[in-house]
Formats: sequence, structure tokens, C-alpha cells
Amino acid sequence: MDEVFVNIMSKDLHEIREDMGRQSGVLADIKAALIKVDALDRTANSLLKSLETSSRDVGQLSQDIRGVRGLVAQLRHDLAKPLQQEHHHHFPKILWATVALLIGFSLAVGGWFQSSRAGKEYRDADTKIRMLQLMTGEFDGKALRKVDSLVRLDPAGLRDSIVQVEQAREAYWRTLEEAHRLKRKGFGR
Repeated sequence: MDEVFVNIMSKDLHEIREDMGRQSGVLADIKAALIKVDALDRTANSLLKSLETSSRDVGQLSQDIRGVRGLVAQLRHDLAKPLQQEHHHHFPKILWATVALLIGFSLAVGGWFQSSRAGKEYRDADTKIRMLQLMTGEFDGKALRKVDSLVRLDPAGLRDSIVQVEQAREAYWRTLEEAHRLKRKGFGR
């Protein structure tokens, strides 16, 4: 029985030694990991110290760090939420700008065209009135139709002719006024 007991004990001891060997391997891995963590901790500490010494305003830096930590915490919280997909139909801003520019350009061209046409109509009406003022006599329908047809045929030429006649009349009246003025002063008696 002693032999059986010794065999059982030796078997148990052998298993205990194997467990201890495995545990010592795990302990060695843990020690290696602790050494790496310690090295990383030292590196982090030295980086933190160099950062703190190079910073001019440590208080502001710590506030910034706290702010970043808060933002990171908020970001983590937001990222933990499931995404909600919303479907939007957007009309791109560049198309809105293009449409607005096109409408503005259309309005400008339309206004320019309308004012050009209105200007020509005004000029033609002014030419007709000035021509009728130059004409002496009765203004019946024939005279109005004749002036209208002349304006339609050559508005620029008729306008130039009217301006020349008006300038000649103006020069004539200025000459008469000058003669009357000189006569009043006693010249030419």
C-alpha cells in the first residue's frame, strides 16, 4: 500500500509540477507584459513632463485637455448610439445659385430690352412733336400721318434735320436779341 500511496503521491506531485511550470510560464508572460506596460508608462510620463515643461500656460493646457477629454467622451457616447438614416432630397446649392443668376440675368436683359424700346419710342415721339412745332399751319390728320411716316422711314436723319433747323432758329433769335440789346444801348441809330 505504501507503494500505491507513493505512486499516487508522485503522480499528484508530477501534476502539481506541471501546473506550476505552466503557471510560471504565465507568470513570465505577465512579468514581460508588466515590463512593457512599465516602459510605456515611463515613456508616457516623460512625454507628459516634457509637454508640461514646454507649455507656457499649464492652466490653459489642462483646461484644453479637459475639454478634449469631454469631447472624446461625448464622441464615444455619440458613436455608441445606433445610426439613424434620414433620407433627404437636397437641391444642390450650386443649382440654386445658377437658377438665381439665370433669373437675375433674364430680368436684366428683359429690362434692358424694355427700356431700349421705351427709349426709342420716346425719342420718336419727341421727334414727332419737335417736327410739328417746326411746322406752321394747321395740324390735321394728314400732317400727323406725314410726320409719323417720316419718323418711321428715317428717325435718325429726321432728328438730325430737326436739330439743325432748331439750331439755325436759335442762332437767328440770338442774333436778333443781340441787335435789340445793342440798339437799346444806342448803337446803330
